[in-house]
Amino acid sequence: MSDSPISADFAPADEGHDTPIDDERSVEQGRRRRILSWLGFVLLGLLFGSVYLAWQQESPPPPKPDIPLDAWVPYWGLDASLPAARSRVPSMREVSPFWFNAAGVDQIVVDPNASIELTSEFMDTVRGIDVDVLPSIIDALPAGEMAAILADPATRTQHVETIRAFAADGGYDGIDIDYEQFAFADGRDTWATTRPNWVAFVEELAAVLHADGRSLTVSIPPVYDDGQTSASGYWVYDYGAIVEHVDRIRIMTYDFSVAEPGPIAPLDWVESAITGAIEATGSPDKLVLGLPAYGRNWPVRTTGVCPAEDVPGRTSVSARSVDELIQRRNATPVPVDETGEWEFEYELEVSDGVTTCVQTRQVHYVDGDGIALRMDLARQYRLDGVSLWAFGFDDDDVWESILPTVADPSVTATTD
Repeated sequence: MSDSPISADFAPADEGHDTPIDDERSVEQGRRRRILSWLGFVLLGLLFGSVYLAWQQESPPPPKPDIPLDAWVPYWGLDASLPAARSRVPSMREVSPFWFNAAGVDQIVVDPNASIELTSEFMDTVRGIDVDVLPSIIDALPAGEMAAILADPATRTQHVETIRAFAADGGYDGIDIDYEQFAFADGRDTWATTRPNWVAFVEELAAVLHADGRSLTVSIPPVYDDGQTSASGYWVYDYGAIVEHVDRIRIMTYDFSVAEPGPIAPLDWVESAITGAIEATGSPDKLVLGLPAYGRNWPVRTTGVCPAEDVPGRTSVSARSVDELIQRRNATPVPVDETGEWEFEYELEVSDGVTTCVQTRQVHYVDGDGIALRMDLARQYRLDGVSLWAFGFDDDDVWESILPTVADPSVTATTD
């Protein structure tokens, strides 16, 4: 620093120059200059120190998006989601760890496939972040068993108290109930019986959670009107009766195509689910739109003779993984404007050394642009938020849609 103006000003000129020592005024002026020089040096040192410390610290967390963002966090995506949790979870309102199973009337257990190490690390990470933690509890019972638990007032209350204790013991902000067996395993002929028992369960559970200062969210498949016909969607969940009790309803607006190749969440279908839920509940105030950051990969044609074993069927891709598949298979994605998604095909040879076949496979997926389109629908209908399925499936493009830097050039979203 010998060539800096600071050093030149700080040089002891007053002592080395011919200053008359018997001139009190000159001596006082010299003393003041030395004090000011020392003071300036100290202040600059403090300034440089603060700048250095700020540079050493992590970047500030990204802002909350203009529409509230929630996310499910499945255990099988933790390898991908954990590195980004500290930078991206602060953008969220609620996160729902997705590894707790209702295994009986009084049993809530961690999924046996979940890594204790990774799940514990995620929970430790988010507890220091400004976000509500609402574990999802999944109905992991065989078909009909949860419906039977809810049908009996005694076992229903026992199950409610089990959930209440689980929430209290974990110190959670609330609970997300994801009981899908009613819709996808029990059969439509059970819905009329299950529907009022489900409502009674939600009402009872909401009361005890609210009494403890906790919230209740339910994640349920869509309805398309307020009726109970074959065209009404999954009316077993009775949106209209539960809305006054829950804090939020997350609409599972994805998995439109499962058994056969097709779009994941076509825009017109998503919109019909939104309008149907509003019709059933009377208001958009507690409705949260599910956002799929994933896709499906189906075999559509086969030539040759496939091996007897290890022939891939339907598989999944995510926004995070699909680009690697596209590059590896030299595929060309095509945008499908009417669905707000992308699709492509490629050929896969399958052989065991004896027999060989070639599959033509078709992939449909939602990328960051598709996420943006669905968020716009949530804004248009003034919903209470959006929920990402799932944290760990996302990539930078998805986050650019959630937190577009163009919205405020002064704010830079943190990415991994």
